[in-house]
Amino acid sequence: MLALISEKIRNRIQLPDSSSAGIVIARDIEKTMNESLSKCEKRPLFAMVFLPADDIEAFNRNFSACDYRDLFYKAVVFDTGDRSLDMGEEELASIYDFRTTDVTEGEFNFLLRRGFILLREFYDYRIQKDEYLLQLMDTKQDQDDLINIGKSLSVEKDPDKLLRLILFLSKKITGADAGSIYLIEQNEHGEKQLRFKYSHTFSKDIPIEEFVMPMNEKSIAGYVALTGKVLNLADMYRLPENSPFSFNTSIDKIHQYRSKTMLAVPMRNYIDEIIGVIQLLNSKEDLKGKRTVSGNEAFEIRLVKPEDFDNLVVQFDPRYEGLMEAVASQAAIALENNRMIKQIETQFEEFVKASVNAIESRDKSTSGHSFRVAEICKEMALSINQEDRGVFKEMVFSATAIKELEYAALLHDFGKVYIDLAIFMKGKKLFPKDFETLMMKINYLYRVIELQYALRESGREDDPETAEMKKTAEGYHAAREQKLESVKKIKEMIKSLNEPTVTEKSPEEILAYIIQEISQILCYDIDGNMIEVLDGTARTNLAIKRGSLNEDERKEIESHVIHTYNFVSKIPWPPEFKNIPEIALKHHEKIDGTGYPYGLKGNEDIPIQARMMAIADIYDALTASDRPYKKSIPKEIALKILNDEAKNNKIDADLLDIFIRYRIYDKVDRDSFRMME
Repeated sequence: MLALISEKIRNRIQLPDSSSAGIVIARDIEKTMNESLSKCEKRPLFAMVFLPADDIEAFNRNFSACDYRDLFYKAVVFDTGDRSLDMGEEELASIYDFRTTDVTEGEFNFLLRRGFILLREFYDYRIQKDEYLLQLMDTKQDQDDLINIGKSLSVEKDPDKLLRLILFLSKKITGADAGSIYLIEQNEHGEKQLRFKYSHTFSKDIPIEEFVMPMNEKSIAGYVALTGKVLNLADMYRLPENSPFSFNTSIDKIHQYRSKTMLAVPMRNYIDEIIGVIQLLNSKEDLKGKRTVSGNEAFEIRLVKPEDFDNLVVQFDPRYEGLMEAVASQAAIALENNRMIKQIETQFEEFVKASVNAIESRDKSTSGHSFRVAEICKEMALSINQEDRGVFKEMVFSATAIKELEYAALLHDFGKVYIDLAIFMKGKKLFPKDFETLMMKINYLYRVIELQYALRESGREDDPETAEMKKTAEGYHAAREQKLESVKKIKEMIKSLNEPTVTEKSPEEILAYIIQEISQILCYDIDGNMIEVLDGTARTNLAIKRGSLNEDERKEIESHVIHTYNFVSKIPWPPEFKNIPEIALKHHEKIDGTGYPYGLKGNEDIPIQARMMAIADIYDALTASDRPYKKSIPKEIALKILNDEAKNNKIDADLLDIFIRYRIYDKVDRDSFRMME
């Protein structure tokens, strides 16, 4: 405290004993004030200034712009009182008293004491105001952080990233240097225990592996988890004697760290059940000190030297107890939501896989097809993500987009459940019963010819032809054998025609020959009715050029994509999976417009996912284990067929390039996902 008296009015003040400290009489009052400020060393300076009224304006002008923030002064102004004072608000605000008479010793002491009390009150008010302002600014930032926490926690889906995010934001709000998260779980005996999941320290890298500890009141985390109480501890090394819990100092000793202050809060979910504990260590956010509070103390201030833990660490502000309870509960709900979402996703995925297995169980020869197609599509998407040149360099499939593609591939054949199983199992052009009936007719025809010639030979049938043939035994037998051989040949031809092919070779000439030959042989049943050996159904099926399906059967098979779409589109997919029905619907479309169900043409109308699935579907159908209607094809031949399809503008050549260049065909075994016979 300083009493600064101008020499100009020295004779108007009756000073106390000269030994009184802090009283300075100055010729140059401004210079003396500056000298006093230079000796303050960042401490506040309280000054009572006694000076003439004529000097107050210059004095105020000099010190109102002073850089020294903690200068507090009031002036006692002396004047004769015989003139009018014209002072502004700034001069008037700095004046404590205006004197027109001299000051006695008693008055002088009173003015000093009263003035210094007033200056101290101004200083305390300023400090309090600064603290309130800091708290207000910090509260504002905390509110912003809480809003950001809500947004961040609702977006993050990865459980590990979510834990890290929760801890980081908790430390940022409270200015904590370190923290950890414990989650409650049950062991194999159904007993609750605490799992140390994650910790982080800004000032030092302290790696701690995940571990499990008993859930009891002996540990701080266990105590909070069991009681649901918030703990705000001032010094971990000086816990109250009656504390049921203790603090393990081993980690501090190993890593030369000092856990001083702690805030531990329970994590409550939406049903008020405690699912974990957040522990925060060593707050560096000193709202009552002289450090400037930025709100980023958690990662801006480092605790390096031992004295840092005494000078820079403070107890957590009490307002953080309720605030962190809210954050912890919000975090708990986010974790629970995340867990439930994962559980629902897992359940749905298992439902999809179970549904696909149920469908494929109808035909074990094609089992695993949908799973392999899904794996191939996933590998193609991941390979496209690696492209840094060419047509796909700007394309990236997110994890969600890949999952959408996977679901579409798994369900792409779901509509086959509506198709007659016999058509799927049709390995030959004729159904087994139809083929067996036809063979019986041919065999019957053979026996009829034998019987006819036997009757003729015995003379029971007398006709010009028989008589002519009997002229020579050789001619008779030759004619008989010729007809019987013709029937045998027809039988073998029908067997050959019944085999499906993968080419467009026309069977019509062979079928015409068979029909002509059979027409020359009259065959009757027991009632005398002529038997039609090759009926319309047999002729239609044996005339199939490629595969084993006739036109009607092929259309029924092709209708599976419509059935798939109708089923899949009824599932209430989330927005990120909205394209699944369309992808599944269009995976049989061809770029040249020859595909089905709509004959779409060009890449624009066929989603890239459907074009990817077309390649995967064709390759697996060609190379998978033997099916009733075809043999497995080596991958070299399958790749040649795919290349031919690309050259003929049936499938996407750029996607096929990805499929071949990244050797996607080697990443999924052709027999993987097969059901056991």
